[in-house]
Amino acid sequence: MSNDMNHHIKVYRNVFIGLLIFTVLTVGASYFDFSYVWIGVTVGLAIAFIKGYLVAANFMHLNNEKSLIYIVLGFTLIFFLVLFFMPTLWHNDEMHSPEHIPMQNGEVYEQVKHNDHHGEEH
Repeated sequence: MSNDMNHHIKVYRNVFIGLLIFTVLTVGASYFDFSYVWIGVTVGLAIAFIKGYLVAANFMHLNNEKSLIYIVLGFTLIFFLVLFFMPTLWHNDEMHSPEHIPMQNGEVYEQVKHNDHHGEEH
């Protein structure tokens, strides 16, 4: 075998070992009881990010691309983060559902008073 082929085999073997290690970490993290949900989500996303980077950089050969691809991936990451955190921006005091629209679990903030007089004043 040529020296170049040995280099590729070594790289793919190391990526395979890394993916196995991070898969074991993923399974281990699923059994770990985090005190807050957001810590568990952050750990899971960090492990998934590293595994995704290993696959994209080596198997999709993104580690040999020009810098333009990283600019496009950066904008994609920014767009993802905006979409990911957008629901948290909705949970403030100024933005809420009107009183006559049901909440997501079927409860209603306040019952709408039906007026049978249709515009007549008392």
